[in-house]
Amino acid sequence: MKKEKHILVYGYSTEDTQKIKSFVENKLNINLIIISASGKESIKIGDIIEGGEVNTFIQKEDKVLMFLDFLDEEIRLILFNFSDTNTNKPLFCVLTEHNISWTIIKLIEDLIEERKYFEEMKRTEKRNE
Repeated sequence: MKKEKHILVYGYSTEDTQKIKSFVENKLNINLIIISASGKESIKIGDIIEGGEVNTFIQKEDKVLMFLDFLDEEIRLILFNFSDTNTNKPLFCVLTEHNISWTIIKLIEDLIEERKYFEEMKRTEKRNE
C-alpha cells in the first residue's frame, strides 16, 4: 500500500492540479491528497487543512503549493523537477507553527515578500563578485 501525502493547492486550474498530482505521485510512488484553498482566501490555513480534500480549483495569478508531511529530500526532488509538470511555478512552502494560523491572503503576501528579499540578495551577491 502506498503512503499518503497531502498538498494544499491554490491558484491552479483543475487540469493543472491533476498534472501536479500525477507528477508527484509518479515521482515519489505515493497517493497524493489535494486540499484546495480556492475560494478560501480569508480562511485560516489550519481550518482549510482540517476541512480535507475539496475539488474546487480556480486559476489565479498567484499560485501556492504547500507541502504537508513531506520529507526534506522529497520536497527537494519535487522542486528540482517541477518544470516536468508543464505548469506555472508556484510559491512553494511548508506548513509551520506560524503559518497554520494565517489566511491564504497573508500567506501569499508573506511568500511574495520572501521571494523579493531572496531575489535582491542574489542580485547583491552578483554585484559584489
